[in-house]
Amino acid sequence: MVLISEFLDWIGRPEIAKPIELVLLFSIFIIVVIYAYASRKRSKRLESYKDIPFLDDHDHIPTEAKKEQVNKNESEPRS
Repeated sequence: MVLISEFLDWIGRPEIAKPIELVLLFSIFIIVVIYAYASRKRSKRLESYKDIPFLDDHDHIPTEAKKEQVNKNESEPRS
């Protein structure tokens, strides 16, 4: 029990906690980037989302052809 208490005291010191937090958060960031860009299919899909804020509302009105394309894309297995 003393060992755990000493470890928590040591890890709670700012000069120890800040570098550990930096490495942990940077690692999480790298994992997210690898996840997003590892698959070309996923990468292209995510890249296509970048212009959504600039599109007008009438561009988002789904037509039958767009609905069929979305249904087709959703039925394909993702890798």
